[in-house]
Amino acid sequence: MGKQKTANVGKAKGGAGNTGPNAKTTAAPAPNVPPAWPQFKPPLPVTDLVPEQFPSCPDKVVLVRNFWPKSLCSSYVTFLRNLPLVTTPGRPKRGEAVRVNDRFQVRDATFARRLWEETGLRESLAQEDVQGLWGGEVVGLNPNIRIYRYSKGQYFDAHCKSQSQVVNLS
Repeated sequence: MGKQKTANVGKAKGGAGNTGPNAKTTAAPAPNVPPAWPQFKPPLPVTDLVPEQFPSCPDKVVLVRNFWPKSLCSSYVTFLRNLPLVTTPGRPKRGEAVRVNDRFQVRDATFARRLWEETGLRESLAQEDVQGLWGGEVVGLNPNIRIYRYSKGQYFDAHCKSQSQVVNLS
């Protein structure tokens, strides 16, 4: 996937100041309170979602094109630009991926459930041609929501995959 050009981070939560348009903050803990995510309008899905195996790692990643209609995608891009992104530290801790990017992270089981149940994603990933990719039944999304932004010179390097625990949303 290509990199998107975006503006640099703004003021971060917790009082970290911004001294100019190119100022960045360093990594901070995830906020405790999820943001007020925009509603899914128009109601989703507006088209059948067709997962495609991603060519560079077809047994692990699927791509779902046109996941949101353009109007909703634009709403989320605008919304996400105002989140308090922080720049990852230059040197990762042992076992962490080598990456330099701007990130927003929040634990939000409600939003993860909405993405899973209200967008057509659950039905899309139950299709026979992708069912077996994950070694079992896909039952939901990780509630650890992360938003990444890569500016010029930032990157995500090779790393070890990690396992996610199953969260019961019942």
